[in-house]
Amino acid sequence: MDHSIGAVARLAGVSVKTVRYYSDLGLLTSRRTTAGHRRYDETAVARLELIRTLRALGIDLETVRAVLERERTLADVLAAHADALAVQIRTLQAQHALVSVVAHSTPEELTEMTEQFEEARRTLIADFLTDALGDDPALAAARQNLTPVLPDDAEPRQVDAWLELAELASSEDFRAAVRRLTAGYRVLSGDNPLRADPELRRQLIDLRRTADPRWHRYVELVAVVNGWEPPSRVAG
Repeated sequence: MDHSIGAVARLAGVSVKTVRYYSDLGLLTSRRTTAGHRRYDETAVARLELIRTLRALGIDLETVRAVLERERTLADVLAAHADALAVQIRTLQAQHALVSVVAHSTPEELTEMTEQFEEARRTLIADFLTDALGDDPALAAARQNLTPVLPDDAEPRQVDAWLELAELASSEDFRAAVRRLTAGYRVLSGDNPLRADPELRRQLIDLRRTADPRWHRYVELVAVVNGWEPPSRVAG
C-alpha cells in the first residue's frame, strides 16, 4: 500500500518537511505519480520510524545512514552510543562537582579556585606521564605529544576533553594498563637481544594491537584539547 507524504508523516509522527528532508538526503525512497506527487510504501514508513527513533536517541545522520544501508549493525551503533553517553555523564558529573564547590564564591575566589583546579589537573597529567613513560630522555618527544595544553580561550568541547583526561589519568587500573603497553614498546623497539625471539615479538605486537581502548581515547582527547587533527586507529 502506498502512502502520500502527509500520510507517512502522520504515521511516523513527524512533519511533512522532515519527510521531504530525509527523502532529499536519500534516506527514504519514493515513487512519483504522474502528477509529480511522492508516494511511499510500507518499507519507507518503517525506515522513517527507525530514523526518527535513532535521531531521538542523538544518533547523527551519517550513522543512521550506515544502519539503514546495513554497513553497521544497530546493536553496534547503540552500544557505541551508550559508551559515548557514559563518557558525557562522567564529564557532566565532574563539571557539576566543580560548579557546586564554587557556586557561592566571589569572582576573585572563583578565579583563584579555578586556577587551583587547573594546576591540580596539570600536575595529575604530568604525574601520569611520568608513571607511564618514566624519565627516559628518548621518550621526551612522546611525552610532549601526550601532554594536553588547555588554551585560555578553550571551547566547551576542549574543556570537556580536559576533564575526561584528568579522570583517566587518576585511574590506577588505566595507569597499570599503560605501563604494560609502554614496557612492551620498549622491548619491541629498544636495543634488546630478546627482540630476536619470534614468539616474544608476536606477543608484543599483539599487545600493541589489543591496547586498552582507553589508551586510544586518551590520545584522541589530547588531540581535542590541543586542537590537533584526530589520530587514526590503524593497528600496528
